[in-house]
Amino acid sequence: MRFPLAAVLLSGLVVQGVHAQPQSSSQNHPANDSWVAPQKPFRMPASEQKNIAENPSWTAPQKPFRIHGNTWYVGPRGLGVFLVTAPTGHVLIDGGVPGGAALIEANIRNLGIDLHDIRWILNSHAHSDHAGGIAQLAHDTGAQVIAGAADAALLERGGRDDPQYGDRFPFPPVHVARTATDGERLHLGDLVLTAHATPGHTRGNTTWTWMSCEGTRCLHMVDVGSLSAPGFRLAGNPKPPAVVEDFAHSFSMVAALPCDIPLAPHPGMVDFWARVAKLEQGEANALIDPAGCRAYAESARKSFEAELARQKADATSAKQ
Repeated sequence: MRFPLAAVLLSGLVVQGVHAQPQSSSQNHPANDSWVAPQKPFRMPASEQKNIAENPSWTAPQKPFRIHGNTWYVGPRGLGVFLVTAPTGHVLIDGGVPGGAALIEANIRNLGIDLHDIRWILNSHAHSDHAGGIAQLAHDTGAQVIAGAADAALLERGGRDDPQYGDRFPFPPVHVARTATDGERLHLGDLVLTAHATPGHTRGNTTWTWMSCEGTRCLHMVDVGSLSAPGFRLAGNPKPPAVVEDFAHSFSMVAALPCDIPLAPHPGMVDFWARVAKLEQGEANALIDPAGCRAYAESARKSFEAELARQKADATSAKQ
């Protein structure tokens, strides 16, 4: 991740039509204590504002659309934010950047869905480009926030004291109502989502999987946890002592998952928009890529090992 954080107001954003509309649950659930307002207004530091211009797609409007069955794309162009719908309530995965909640909410409303029918907000990992809008989304929906257990504290402190980034990329603190452990299956009526711990990018980085069906055709959906290490200190960093082992575990985990439609916090990780383009050109099964998760894991592994070798060589040279 490179943290382009939205400093612009998105409340006036107009998002145009959709491909189709899912049925919204007629039952609203009561508000809960899943969101706690920060004691003082959140102010983005210059380090975050700088990244806005570097990655404008992370706040760029994108028309929401159905991916498969009950799975919908509701994020901005450059960040994967997904809605999984069910009669018992809906699940939102990730929340974009600080200031980005209005765009996501507009997309959800344009699908004909009441925000208060969202029961859970899941987080892939506690970085500001994926967790930055969660506090606002939790407040506006009344949904409970669920995250990997090892990321809960980082979410609660709004990204401060990050093992790799320190205090450079904070976001509004998020109250985590529930944590998920590796392999835990979360049940919301008949909807089941499974948490897979894929540490490295953060200690609590989580890959989420579920099944989406269209008629009798059910496919494995995988929101792959980020496996990159941008700007990470991999050699000699005392804060995340197991970072190398964590990444090695995660590469193997992601490569082995049943994976019909790979999704990701950053769509480019799994060539998502290239597959969408083929779908729009009439290739009905373009979004299906059973080798996509494995291909991403292997590519990330090669990049990681090359960077680790470079850092070790630099450290050796510095000692001579």
